[in-house]
Amino acid sequence: MSETVVVQTPVQRALARQMAASAPLPEGEGERIAFEIIEAAAQAGKTPEQYVVDYAKGLDVSAPREGMKSAFWSFGIPHPDLPTDKVLSSQFLASVWTDMENEGNEGSARYLEGTPGGEDLGRLHLWNPDVYKVLGLNESQGADLARDAWSALSENYAKATDGEAIVFAGEIVPWSVAYETEMPQLRRVAGPENIHFVYDLPEDVLKGLPPESRELLSEGRVRSQVHFRAPDADNPPSQKYWAAGHVDLEQLRSLPTPELQRAAVLEACARVASLDGAGREADVEKLVEEIKALRPDHEVVLPTAEERQVTDQQQAPGPTPPSTPAVRTHAPYMPGVTVNARTGPAPLEALSLPAPEKAAVSAHAFLPGVVPQVKPIAAPAVNSTPTAAPPAPEQSRDAGMGV
Repeated sequence: MSETVVVQTPVQRALARQMAASAPLPEGEGERIAFEIIEAAAQAGKTPEQYVVDYAKGLDVSAPREGMKSAFWSFGIPHPDLPTDKVLSSQFLASVWTDMENEGNEGSARYLEGTPGGEDLGRLHLWNPDVYKVLGLNESQGADLARDAWSALSENYAKATDGEAIVFAGEIVPWSVAYETEMPQLRRVAGPENIHFVYDLPEDVLKGLPPESRELLSEGRVRSQVHFRAPDADNPPSQKYWAAGHVDLEQLRSLPTPELQRAAVLEACARVASLDGAGREADVEKLVEEIKALRPDHEVVLPTAEERQVTDQQQAPGPTPPSTPAVRTHAPYMPGVTVNARTGPAPLEALSLPAPEKAAVSAHAFLPGVVPQVKPIAAPAVNSTPTAAPPAPEQSRDAGMGV
């Protein structure tokens, strides 16, 4: 009798990887890792926290091939086999997607946790209490250390991206690593036109807007720059892009014409491009020109020189953006549900940037019968490969957020 062959869907493969990553560490393993960190930090004359972050900064996340597609991710999507307060982390969907891309074209795609540096940092299990407690940290301090280390690694990963960036995320929130750390680097190095989103924006973001404005907000080059979470005036955020990239949806809906709405969205993009600094000056000029054409009597307000200087000091400019990659069509991935995975904006002139070649990513479906209007729910912390956007800090500003 022949053995039954069980064929897993990509979602099932991702869930299996998440479950395996959530398995407890062998007894004593967390303590061993922590003591190795403490010893190495002492030899380097640093605190364990300083040592771990510096270690992460030096790890190898370079792309082995020029023009590789690089997966990025944030949060996750619901899954019927998980509790309602848990999600299937987009990290594991990105890993399955990477494997499937490479099955068809070896060496064509990568994701952070699968790089040599990602694997090395993953072996420290920074999210695991067996590790951070021995380091003398409480849960909040452990989360901060893990976030700082993975943020440093993900920034270098984004800097090393010279091809298409495929983003497994819906609405990117302004306090996330994806928005604050990865997107600025990607906009400089790959260009906004090469940042492509797999999931649709949530419908409650787009409701009440005319087709032209819905189309504009759905474009990857816009989504990589704007967000819809207002900063608290009484508690100004430390994140430098928060105010610049905010689009007030109620105000946007109140504008009477698609042209005025377009100008408001492009102004947020111009503010962000201005903060990006080196490599995006021409984008700022073109955006401002279009805004003035749409609203001749409107004064475009960009970040001050002092604000731009702070950003320049905090972020080293990336390399000169490469030419637009050749057109690529990604193989069908998760059949069953249509989600937005367009990589070629329509229309191409939706932003005043050089029109890229049209590229296409097939519709990616994740949960049969469910359209994932993905909102930012933090992915579960796992013990194997930590997240690049840790759960605790991102949930702390987002109480009660559903999918």
